[in-house]
Amino acid sequence: MRRLCLILMLPLLLCAGVAAGLLIGVPDCVVYEVLPGFLLIALVAQVGFGLGNNGDFIKQLRMAGLRTLLLPFFTILGTLAVTSVVSLFVRDLSCCDVLAAGSGFGYYSLSSMLILDFKEASAGVDAAALLASISLLANVFRELIALSCCGMFARLGSVSAAISLAGINSMDVCLPLIFTGEGGKPMMSAAIIHGIILEVSVPILIYALCV
Repeated sequence: MRRLCLILMLPLLLCAGVAAGLLIGVPDCVVYEVLPGFLLIALVAQVGFGLGNNGDFIKQLRMAGLRTLLLPFFTILGTLAVTSVVSLFVRDLSCCDVLAAGSGFGYYSLSSMLILDFKEASAGVDAAALLASISLLANVFRELIALSCCGMFARLGSVSAAISLAGINSMDVCLPLIFTGEGGKPMMSAAIIHGIILEVSVPILIYALCV
């Protein structure tokens, strides 16, 4: 039931926001030019709070093997490889723009805000807002797919595939689903480290691709 609520909540909230923007309009305080900067700072600070709140992270990192440390690298590599193929079918966006949109790894809030902030100076407000919206949708859909399929991969014995599919969410909302497989519990440290490394990599990748 909890997973179903999460799956339904994201698209419903997104549709509610779009409907409110079309029917009611956007208040001036929302489009105030300084607000995105404040929101971006708050999101980046939240990443730091999450790292600091995980008291066992250093211990888990010391105990991690090579496979654990390589898993987020292959997740990043696989995501960028698939996204670069998708860019071949997108005419109006450059390959770097499409890669930036796909580099949120399920972190739709931070990735869209970063793209809006980094891309505005070089491409203008409208182009930056369009790319940020695409990133938001792409990463929302990734999280929905992860919530729907992670448990299936874990039950089939592909725990590493479940962690990779979850992206950043391997350390939070998808973690219980990863545990549904027989090899899920021994991979707990790998799932948490995977999510944290991806979370740190999002600002770095998006900055490199947008600037």
